[in-house]
Amino acid sequence: MKIFDAHTHLPKIEEHFNFEKKKSILLKHLKEVNVVGAIVIADSEPTSPIGTPKECVELFKDTKNIFVMGAISPLLDFEKRYIEIEDLLKNKQIIAVKLFPGHEAFYLDDKRLEKVFKLCEKFDVPVAMHTGWENPEFSHPQFIAKIAKEHPKLKIVICHLYYPLIDLCYQITKEHKNVYYDISSIADEQENLEDVSLIFNTIAKENIDRIIFGTDYYMCSIADHIALVNSLDIKEEDKQKIFYDNAKRLYRLEI
Repeated sequence: MKIFDAHTHLPKIEEHFNFEKKKSILLKHLKEVNVVGAIVIADSEPTSPIGTPKECVELFKDTKNIFVMGAISPLLDFEKRYIEIEDLLKNKQIIAVKLFPGHEAFYLDDKRLEKVFKLCEKFDVPVAMHTGWENPEFSHPQFIAKIAKEHPKLKIVICHLYYPLIDLCYQITKEHKNVYYDISSIADEQENLEDVSLIFNTIAKENIDRIIFGTDYYMCSIADHIALVNSLDIKEEDKQKIFYDNAKRLYRLEI
């Protein structure tokens, strides 16, 4: 069974800006849990211990099994970062763009984001959206359904499935075939795993081709997310779609 983690970050360790050490820790752990590759998501902040898009691209430029997702915020040097993201997309150095509503105080219906959506459509890359957890009002699935309807060619990845309201998220967005579900962090709280598993089984049986395996490493356990997928009452070939095939197709990865 091939496993690809489509949602990781550089580790947050004491040496905040020792990126080579962070890279080494990430690659070592991926090997330990038999994950063949990953997407590293950069930060939207101008400086960050998990790296800016340019820093992550430079760090992994010689690592064939690691891909980089850029990030942007309407609140932080938006025009400057937009130009940078456009350039990285032109040069095929990033494979998607990430938004962090909730981590940052902007709503997904912010008009400034239209520019980002059109850029992703132009280069035919997904836009990934942080949802749920803290400050969930900024990333409500109603916003995502509206964006998906207005931009039917835009590939939208819902990260965390608006946890803990996974069923609400799915019911509001499932009719939109350009919406995908990144399961990162949903296996993080053991006390909720039974409820999560029930809803996850439903999604897997109804829309197996739209589920993307991710974990939110370094914050969350890769092993716990692997166990969650393996617990599903689905065929082995469908587990392989979740673990590997869907991400490879969606992000057009050359692995």
